[in-house]
Amino acid sequence: MIFTMKCIYFTLLFIYINVFSQDTTTTLYLLTNKIKGVGYGFAINSEDKRFMTDYYMFNLKKVKGFSKKNNFDFEYYTLDEIRKEISIDTIKYKTIKEFTENKTPWKIHNELSLKRKIYLIEKRKIKSNKPYFEYKYYVVPSIYEGTRKNVVPTDLSFQYR
Repeated sequence: MIFTMKCIYFTLLFIYINVFSQDTTTTLYLLTNKIKGVGYGFAINSEDKRFMTDYYMFNLKKVKGFSKKNNFDFEYYTLDEIRKEISIDTIKYKTIKEFTENKTPWKIHNELSLKRKIYLIEKRKIKSNKPYFEYKYYVVPSIYEGTRKNVVPTDLSFQYR
């Protein structure tokens, strides 16, 4: 009886330590530029001399469910359907530079992997008659998909950190 109680106690202690000691309950809001498709990513210079970049990939949560036409196909939301306008002052966010600053690529990967919720904050210029630019901000739910080596973005507005 005492042996089984000790086993139960240590099992519960092990579960508690594994679940609550990791930083998995936090939410990350990451400020990005325009999101164009089903995925998003950013690259930093690789510390590994064999590669130019480390590219961190995100997939947008767009699946509605199974298609009514064919049970083996999925239906997807459009980007406009999942994008929600927000006030940037109401959330605590980080820019990619702030998030990656003073971190090794593996620390960036580990931190992104431990986040339960990652929201990309899209910053978009809006047309205005004013002499300065105005912006709107949109939140887009995403899933961190992992890291790839040597992905070089073809977007000319891309900047390395």
